Amino acid sequence: MSTGEKNINKNVMLRQLLVRREMVPFALLIVVLIVSMSLSASFRDLAYLLRTSTRYMELGMTALTMTLIITAGMIDLSVPAVMCCSATVTALCFHGGLPMGLAIAAGVLTGAACGAINGGLIAYLKLPAMIVTIGTMNLFRGVSQIFIGDKSLGSFPQWFNSFEKKNVFTIGNANFGITLLIFILVSFGFYLLLHRTSFGRKVFAIGANEQAAIYSGVNTKHVKVGLFIMSGMVSAVCGILTMSRLLLVRYDMNLNAEIDVVIMVLLGGADINGGRGSIIGTFTAVIMVIILKTGLIVANITSDRQMFVMGLILLASIIIPNISGLLRDLKDK
Repeated sequence: MSTGEKNINKNVMLRQLLVRREMVPFALLIVVLIVSMSLSASFRDLAYLLRTSTRYMELGMTALTMTLIITAGMIDLSVPAVMCCSATVTALCFHGGLPMGLAIAAGVLTGAACGAINGGLIAYLKLPAMIVTIGTMNLFRGVSQIFIGDKSLGSFPQWFNSFEKKNVFTIGNANFGITLLIFILVSFGFYLLLHRTSFGRKVFAIGANEQAAIYSGVNTKHVKVGLFIMSGMVSAVCGILTMSRLLLVRYDMNLNAEIDVVIMVLLGGADINGGRGSIIGTFTAVIMVIILKTGLIVANITSDRQMFVMGLILLASIIIPNISGLLRDLKDK
């Protein structure tokens, strides 16, 4: 092979690497980490990053299921409300006399039921996912408010409280808690599910062209309902972990957190129109959002400016992978 051909191949490989959507959150992660380290020495301390990451690990797990749903061409804006509703049911069952283990099981089943409602309305009644989940978002949170009002429910067993502080192992002064371990294991599981199984191929097929998937023999209704039940169960577990961390549950728990979840998924390279998504990208985006939000807080950036920064980064993550395509279109004209 000549030197010219080698250079051409290297350029092609480089362009392919740059347009891979997973590379965008990774590049942004490096930039954010460098800027954060320059703002505060705390970001050079792994223990500090782990201590401040728990809340976003909980949301990050729901972003993994959201990745599958968006890849299939849908969206689930009810995730934080399902977290709250499931935690409310868990707390009510415990205070009603059930052992905490059975109360947790009831909470997870509640999440599955919420997901089944979403999936059934979308798959069988063919209603738009965004409209359905906006409605159920208010419905599920309204259920929590009906049962507990403006008060809070707490006083859980000692073994359940502050579950995220229970260490799995320690490296230096950094404590790796159960929540982080669960996030890593769930990420690996969803990576295998989406990228290494026939179910994952069906998800991509539905998002790319649902009619073609139907003609290929894919039972799209079952896949859609399965996705939303999965999302509901994962959201329930994350809501219960949040309740353990806060030591209580309120009807406004994780209010408006659906924006953070969607940003994590889109930053990770998923296409809002469906047919494209990456668990590795979402995993990287979750880490990036953790560092970015912590850095903005350390820099005393107000919440409105934080939203501005997150919006800019989201736009950049969408535009950058499409630059080569835009330039090609302009050249053709």
